[in-house]
Amino acid sequence: MNTFKNNEIIYANLKVRHNGKTIVLKKIVYKQNNERTFYRKRILDKLGIYEQVKVIDVEIISRLGFEHKSNNYTKAKKNEEFRNKITGSYD
Repeated sequence: MNTFKNNEIIYANLKVRHNGKTIVLKKIVYKQNNERTFYRKRILDKLGIYEQVKVIDVEIISRLGFEHKSNNYTKAKKNEEFRNKITGSYD
C-alpha cells in the first residue's frame, strides 16, 4: 500500500471489502480520514452497495494535494477609476 497523510486528496485505484468480497474501484478521487472507509453513494449504488466499505489497499495514481482549510473570504476592492464619458477610456 502506498502511504499518504490524512486529509490528503489522491487519485487512485482502491481495493475495498464488502461482505467478504474484494472489489476493485478504478480511478477514484479519495481522501482518507481517520477511518479507512469509503462511501460515495453515486459510485457504490451502481455496484448494489448501500453502506460504507472498508478500504484494504490503495494504489496511488497521482497526488492532488490537501483540502483548503481557511474559512476567510477575500474582499473585492472597488475600482476607483472613472471613465471618460466621451471616449470611454479611464482617466
